[in-house]
Amino acid sequence: MAANSSETSSQLAWDKDLGAIPCVNPWGVPGAYTTLRLDGAASHPLFLEDHLARLEDSLARLQVTCPFNLETIREKIESVAASRTEDNPSLLRVSVFEERFQLETRPLPFSGNWMEGRLLPYVRKNPEAKSLDNQLFDHVTQLNRGSEEALLLAPDGQLGEGSTSNLIFVRGEVLVSPETNVLPGITLAKLLPSLAKQYTVERRPVHLTDLPECTEILATGSGKEVVGFARIAEVGWRASAETVLQVACKLYSEIKLRYLSSRDA
Repeated sequence: MAANSSETSSQLAWDKDLGAIPCVNPWGVPGAYTTLRLDGAASHPLFLEDHLARLEDSLARLQVTCPFNLETIREKIESVAASRTEDNPSLLRVSVFEERFQLETRPLPFSGNWMEGRLLPYVRKNPEAKSLDNQLFDHVTQLNRGSEEALLLAPDGQLGEGSTSNLIFVRGEVLVSPETNVLPGITLAKLLPSLAKQYTVERRPVHLTDLPECTEILATGSGKEVVGFARIAEVGWRASAETVLQVACKLYSEIKLRYLSSRDA
């Protein structure tokens, strides 16, 4: 696995009195974060309201007291988004701690519809909260985030989620997406209702032994949006179709367009 740069293109941070302070390395610090997508110059952060709600929920689950009003965080996010001049998409990471919060943008590392899967034996301590897990981050930095994604593998063989994504396992006309012991993904939540109009969607655990029956495996997330795994080399799995991937990409593009159009109205 190739090492991946985590350099940011801009960094801003504030203390609890909203005084400007330097950014710190957030990984391993008690707190929560969320990562939003900015699709172009002065663009509205995609699904901002959902990200703020999940950020608040993660802080509560992690028992981290937030000294900031969410509206203040929203205003800072919107200010950063409005000041962007780059046309290329980027990611905005919002990290909140008990004494500070910070915003960091970086170029989008991924381009394309396919990724290589890598199995990672790892279980997050609090999977339903988006915590600043430095152990998982250390594993992620060993991936080429432009072309690889790790699938987290539990000791019992359960595949719950990707290191930075939610997963959809395709078995013919049935789509299976784990619902427990995973982060409630925003991209997945937007996409599944539309997919459910065309396919049978089941929310249940998936195990490594189920992979031979899967014709496609999709990953969803703010940066990747919707991508397919071409293969998982460790177990010899390889995608044998891309029908659902194509449908999902089209549906998600329509969902994004409706959201952004409603913000421009």
